[in-house]
Amino acid sequence: MRSLADGGVAVVTGSSRGIGLEVARGGVNSLTYALAAELREHGVRVNAVCPGAETRLSSGADYEAAIERLHRRGILDDLMHAGAQAPPPAEYVAQLYLFLATTESADVTGRVFAGAGGYIGEFPRPAERYLAWRDHAASPPWTPDEIAALIQGDG
Repeated sequence: MRSLADGGVAVVTGSSRGIGLEVARGGVNSLTYALAAELREHGVRVNAVCPGAETRLSSGADYEAAIERLHRRGILDDLMHAGAQAPPPAEYVAQLYLFLATTESADVTGRVFAGAGGYIGEFPRPAERYLAWRDHAASPPWTPDEIAALIQGDG
C-alpha cells in the first residue's frame, strides 16, 4: 500500500457554476485549494477541472430552460450562453484531465481550470483584499458607518 509520502495526483471535477452560483459546486473548488495546501508536503497534487461537455445533463428541455434562466438573470453572458447551447464532445476536455494526471504537470497544484471544446481557462484563486486596519488596543471598534464607508470605497 502506498503512503501519502509516496505522492500522488487527484484531479477532481468542479463546476464553473460553483464560482458564486451554487454552494455545493463551489465547495469542490474550495476543497481543491485546501487539499492542495495540506497535501503538498506529501507530494500529492490536487487540481480541479470544471468541464463543459455534452452529457445527458447538458441536453434536453430542462437543460435548455436552465440555460435560458441563467442568461436572463445575467449569470451567463452572451458568449457563455451561446457556448452552453452547443456543448462540445467530452473528448475535448478529457485531455485536460489527462495532462493534470501526468508528470508533465508536476508543478501544477491547487488550481481550478475550465475546459470546453477549444477553450481552456483558469479561475483565479479567491483572495482577500485589504480595506483598512485599526489597532484594537488603541482604538474603539469600527462603527457601522465607518465600515460602510470602507466597503463602499469612501474610506
